[in-house]
Amino acid sequence: MAEKYRKWLEKHARPMSGERVVITGGNSGIGFAAAGEFLSLGAVVTLACRNEARAAAACERLRARYPLADVDYALVDLASFASIDAFAARLAADTRPVDVFLHCAGVYYPKKATTEDGLPMTVGVNYCGTVRLSEAVEPLLAPGGRMIFVTSLVDRNGKTDREPKKEGYAAYAKSKTLLSAYVLHRARTRTEGMPLFLAVHPGITATDLLSSEKTAHKPLFSRLGHAFLYLFTHSPEKAALTAIRAAAGDGENGDIIAPRGLFGISGYPHKTRFCARVRRAEKNM
Repeated sequence: MAEKYRKWLEKHARPMSGERVVITGGNSGIGFAAAGEFLSLGAVVTLACRNEARAAAACERLRARYPLADVDYALVDLASFASIDAFAARLAADTRPVDVFLHCAGVYYPKKATTEDGLPMTVGVNYCGTVRLSEAVEPLLAPGGRMIFVTSLVDRNGKTDREPKKEGYAAYAKSKTLLSAYVLHRARTRTEGMPLFLAVHPGITATDLLSSEKTAHKPLFSRLGHAFLYLFTHSPEKAALTAIRAAAGDGENGDIIAPRGLFGISGYPHKTRFCARVRRAEKNM
């Protein structure tokens, strides 16, 4: 548990002893930070990652920080429907119910243009792959379990009625608008016995999303982007509190939780509402 957030966690998050949490993209950024907080609350955590070496290293870092941590990893690539289906089958074979599934993985300005299934990469991973995974693992959630999706402030800017000409901001915004609309739709149509559906906006966060290793941006842009992020935004640990509140706090079906600071860029989490563009997009689902 991050010491500086201990008081907030003690006030807003319940103990999660023995509860099982699965986190996509859990080897870095917000997903990794959330994994640490869930472990500090007593949860059993599985990191669902694309790269085995990074997943294993992340588990070791978490065990070093939390010696009693019950954490492991499983492989899944959201750019491949076959990988998603295989991951869901392995998770089902485990037989332990999942209490919280946190969809945190995503891409921005990816180097590859299309997924293995021929979809535009950004929308294919951030929306299509995430939705396919959600629906594949939904039967595995415990009664009252929570399906939580990390979306973005840019969901207010996505144009869902047109195909972006190339990967980049427009594609990212579209993917997040569609994802937020999906969460809203699933929450609105939820029936008894289904998991709760919640969304979180983490604000603008100092992660490696813009790294030249992960994106097609030129190295200079990546360096400048990271300098901005680290100077003017908040940390992954603070951003992850939105997911903690959704999973272990007072989050309810249909909630969207975001930082309370100016424009929702940073700050401690509070409940807010889906933007007008997302609500319009949901009506077409």
